[in-house]
Amino acid sequence: MRPLFAIGFAISSGLIIGGLTIRYIDTHSNEELASKVEWSVVQAVSSQDGKKPSDKIEVVKMDDYSLVGIPVHDARKEIWIMLNSQNPPYYKQLPKGSYVLTEEDLKKILTSGVVTSTVENCLESHVESQ
Repeated sequence: MRPLFAIGFAISSGLIIGGLTIRYIDTHSNEELASKVEWSVVQAVSSQDGKKPSDKIEVVKMDDYSLVGIPVHDARKEIWIMLNSQNPPYYKQLPKGSYVLTEEDLKKILTSGVVTSTVENCLESHVESQ
């Protein structure tokens, strides 16, 4: 009986470990795929930005996502940040680079009501002291 028990235990353990591994891989690949969708939304919004230069913060919606366009005064016209990313990385910005916000700008962005805590912390770190 003991060899049968050992074989049954080994098979059961293998099935459990295999199932958990498959679930882990499936969960993480879904997050990665969803993150790619979010990056494509940021890219689409930033590529449509060529229409007009602006000096004001602009909050836009695309599909289920909200983004903010922050004007910068260099070769780039605006930096776009996804406000409500649901997948890692939770802060998505295009193009890369630095920007500055006023307290008024930050308040306007936060009143949209969709800003995640991660994005809020990042935006707060760019507020210019007056």
